Amino acid sequence: MTRVFLGCAAALLLLAACSRGPGEDVLRREVQEQLTRQVKPGLLELASLHRRGSSPLPAAGGTRRIIVYYNATLRLLEDYDFGGWETLSPASLAYAMGATVKGMFGIKPQNRAGDLVHVYGSASYEWSGVGWTRVAAVPSDVTAVSVIGNTAPPSRSKTLVDALDAMVDRPPPGVDPTEDKIISEELGRAEESIRRRLDRRKHIYTFASGPRGGEYARFGTAILDTMKKAGVTVTLRNFETEGSVQNAWLLFRGDADYALIQSDVAAHAVAGDDQFARGGPLATLRALGSLFPEPVHIVVAAGSSIHDITDLHGKRVDIGLPSSGTQYDAVAVLEAYGLRANDLGEVKQGGFAAALAHLRAGTLDALFITTGAPNRRLQELSARNEIRVLPLRHSSIEHLVAQHPGLVRIVLPVNTYPGQAEAIPTVAAAALLVTTNDAPDTEVERVLACVFTQLDFQAAGSAEGSKVSRRTALQGITIPMHQGASRYFGSAAAPPTGAGP
Repeated sequence: MTRVFLGCAAALLLLAACSRGPGEDVLRREVQEQLTRQVKPGLLELASLHRRGSSPLPAAGGTRRIIVYYNATLRLLEDYDFGGWETLSPASLAYAMGATVKGMFGIKPQNRAGDLVHVYGSASYEWSGVGWTRVAAVPSDVTAVSVIGNTAPPSRSKTLVDALDAMVDRPPPGVDPTEDKIISEELGRAEESIRRRLDRRKHIYTFASGPRGGEYARFGTAILDTMKKAGVTVTLRNFETEGSVQNAWLLFRGDADYALIQSDVAAHAVAGDDQFARGGPLATLRALGSLFPEPVHIVVAAGSSIHDITDLHGKRVDIGLPSSGTQYDAVAVLEAYGLRANDLGEVKQGGFAAALAHLRAGTLDALFITTGAPNRRLQELSARNEIRVLPLRHSSIEHLVAQHPGLVRIVLPVNTYPGQAEAIPTVAAAALLVTTNDAPDTEVERVLACVFTQLDFQAAGSAEGSKVSRRTALQGITIPMHQGASRYFGSAAAPPTGAGP
């Protein structure tokens, strides 16, 4: 009886061990291997690790999966510039540790040897029948911050209201459809303009960032949260824009106070060429500073026969949404290789999320996306060995930089994406913080102080915030600086040159 009891107890202990995953010693060894293989050899060592439990994960086909949580302290073995435009982003380290940017503490734009980084990490495992095997997984993203609505209702004089009422309150058959469309469009613009001007009097600023869940929206939230903590009342009105082109128009029309715009798009907007040719120069746009680089990614399936941009001839390619900076860059890259859109087999303009879905389904051969690196979705797919990012040739890079103000040379270092064994040369636009020439100098300086001295990118989950620095604030500027920004940065704020990092 005793022997049976001991046998059952041993079996229960084995079952419990299997259910909780690998032990702390195994976890410690594998985390150090991740740091060496997926970040940078010799950069970080695991100073300590404490296992904090595990929980089951959903898996297809009845396969058992779990996620193991741990707290770790890392020690830097050499100086590292996480704020550099051609160095690894904190997001690459976070991915290797199964963490989010919010779950790391101690990362600075410039870290020194001996600095400690504390991480709330995780690792995912799958049961093979005889043991636990580590599998790629992406940590849950931070829940998006709710959009704060405008609080100041528009105020109109009764006389104007009565006049407008007379326009639309007519006896049958009433206002015809064409007139109704004209009146509604003009009233909509007037309402937005009045609301914005009233808000600005109360120091409430409208910020046009980008699509919800994208890098621009995440960075915009970081800026706004920082300004609120500094005592500036702000409102984020996310227009869910297609990108930089629409943001430029929102600023020019007075529908936004501040916006993020790619440097090459901003140059075209102020010059009044390319997509801005019909509307004329958006001459009132002014740069406040350069924030972070946005490399051009050309993404194909991992097993694709496409290895060079010339291989896109006759292929199905998504070049980005019509009003996006991505499409600007895609057309420029194709032109640098002697290709035009009609040389492609099929041109799609569905945007990043839709393009990725088509690429994975095999109904698309390649996609363009101009985005901060690493992009979270591309990290996940790269870890699963589903995609590759194509390099650009040196000669094509030189052509792009010479012909397109705002594009700069950049290299994605090894391990920017999981499994990326070689550096990827490409070009990048700079994400510019932009306003208009009528923004008050004191207001501009206050915004810049928040962005360049108080921005808490970690609290907002924005890895791109680590790239924001006064030392790179004037790199890639392609439009005139606001006079308040010139005063803030001092004599270094020279006219735009489009020079890269």
